[in-house]
Amino acid sequence: MATNHYTDMLSEVLVFKTNISTERQLESVSTILSSVQNIIQWNVDRKDIDNVLRITCEQLSPNTIIEALRKAGFECEELPD
Repeated sequence: MATNHYTDMLSEVLVFKTNISTERQLESVSTILSSVQNIIQWNVDRKDIDNVLRITCEQLSPNTIIEALRKAGFECEELPD
């Protein structure tokens, strides 16, 4: 797969602790995140104790994600580097 080095330079990875643990919750989060601009890709590691949400994005505030998920009833907090 070819990489776009320009995009790689502009993108960042945001990492969050969440309570996303079921397939149904994952579908709900998918709907939420699809409405957020500047997300390149995302995934949730439901096998991790913190149900880690990783988002590759361009110029996106972590608070945008936190607020969107909290409004939908999910717990979400940014994990430190």
